[in-house]
Amino acid sequence: MFSTASFLPLLTLVLAAVASPMVERRAAFTLQNGKDAQALNAKFATLSAASSCTSGENACINGAFAQCSNGRFVTMPCAGGLTCVALPLVNSAGTSITCDTEADAAARIANTGATGGISGRSLKSRAAFTLQNGQDAQKLNAQFETLTASSPCTDGQNACVQGDFAQCVAGKFITMPCSGGLSCVALPLVNSPGTSITCDTQADAAARISATGATGGISG
Repeated sequence: MFSTASFLPLLTLVLAAVASPMVERRAAFTLQNGKDAQALNAKFATLSAASSCTSGENACINGAFAQCSNGRFVTMPCAGGLTCVALPLVNSAGTSITCDTEADAAARIANTGATGGISGRSLKSRAAFTLQNGQDAQKLNAQFETLTASSPCTDGQNACVQGDFAQCVAGKFITMPCSGGLSCVALPLVNSPGTSITCDTQADAAARISATGATGGISG
């Protein structure tokens, strides 16, 4: 006679045998995914809109999502409060490039076991550039206040023009309005040297700049 009591332990052993290799395989790539995301983010920190690229290549440039077209990066700003970042995949080997908050990105990378924040830098080196990032964002915002759509510009240059995100194409600024309640602003990066240009609320932008230790508000 078939016994359910004897079958259940056998079923448990079979399931455990099937699941165990899956857990091991996942653990094998989890840490590497985190390190790969850090390496990409460190690389992105060195890029500008004028950097050479391969058609179809995706990247992050000054906090904006970028895709290479005809050998040149075309950037698209993230929504308010978000910045472009490389993230580790969870269920397979690899990384993704998307818009996220820096806090969530740092947490996702830390969950893989990788240390050193978004770009693999130490907290000590992070402290060295935090204030400078805030001051650089203030300088950009002060500069943006002087710009109009007819201001001269360099191809690929990103800016804020009268509250709109702007990109220079063929020597002229092309503006793209932010969504309701947001305005274009330069923000300090948190985990690497530099700034990003994105749409955000004035209150959040002021708080982010103040958190770096810079004084004088959004434009100093």
